[in-house]
Amino acid sequence: MKTIVRITAMMLLAIPLLAACEPQEVKPPPDKVTVQLKWVHQAQSAGFYLAQEKGYYAAENIAATFLEGGPGIDNIEKVVTGQADFGMVSPIGIILGRSQGKPVVAIAAIYRRNPTVFVSLADSGIERPADFLGRTVALSDHESMIMLKSIMKRYGKIHFESMMKKLNLDIWKITIVPFQYDFSTFYSREADITEAYITGGLIRMRQKGYKVNLIWPGDYGVHVYGDTLITSDKMIAENPDLITRFLRATLRGWREAIEDTEAAAAITLKYAREKDSELQTRMMEAGVPLIHTGEDRIGWMKAGVWAGTHQLLVEQGLLADPVDPDKVYTMEFLQRIYGAKK
Repeated sequence: MKTIVRITAMMLLAIPLLAACEPQEVKPPPDKVTVQLKWVHQAQSAGFYLAQEKGYYAAENIAATFLEGGPGIDNIEKVVTGQADFGMVSPIGIILGRSQGKPVVAIAAIYRRNPTVFVSLADSGIERPADFLGRTVALSDHESMIMLKSIMKRYGKIHFESMMKKLNLDIWKITIVPFQYDFSTFYSREADITEAYITGGLIRMRQKGYKVNLIWPGDYGVHVYGDTLITSDKMIAENPDLITRFLRATLRGWREAIEDTEAAAAITLKYAREKDSELQTRMMEAGVPLIHTGEDRIGWMKAGVWAGTHQLLVEQGLLADPVDPDKVYTMEFLQRIYGAKK
């Protein structure tokens, strides 16, 4: 009996030793990725911050680093040269870049509606594009200075010119002046109309107490995506699995950001230059209907929108070389995550 007990005890002691001898799965080190943001740290990029802070990138075995954008930073060049693996860019910039031979591709349209809007003071009587005639409009062209210097006087006016053309309105009856980030010429009424982002400048105007009218290009047939996520042809060819994992975590972050804007704004404050909770919350709230439109899924893209954006550039003679609009974006990764159907 004692012998049996002794043998049983020895066998029990041996079990953990045998388990320790079995090969253990070793988790590979996380894939490091760098993301070039569209602008400085603010709620405009909240979904990325939430994916980071909630551990969604870590769950996909990814270590993400975010680079601020802003004036003078060419987001496409950052991706092309490998300084960033992913970047946020305007669809217009993507198509213009492809026409110059830049090997970048859109993988998701985060802002499926464009935040660009034209603004007039409420007491100005300017409520529609036809009211622009004989007036002064402030338009930006800072992105054009980076993307295509030869057409920099036109790039900032693409939404404006397209809207006016669709309505058969003569833009030569309108005076164009440079856009001011502080809206000083608009506040002083030197400019009757200014372009603005509803996720940024418009909020600041309203915080200052200005009452305004909004003229949306989309209401007049100009449909262009907003902030769009890109990567390089090289990344798609060499590491599609990483793209899928990164995009899955990113979309999860954006989905939760729009479901709880206050939480998203709170997380944004860890990154934002402006530690203003009200400002960041309002930015996040303004972005929700642009990101989650009620049509399809977050990030989803449609051929018709890309074809329409391409046509705007063709009509304005802005393409350096012909571009196939079906080649500037891919649905491969969205379909892997969501399925082939929306």
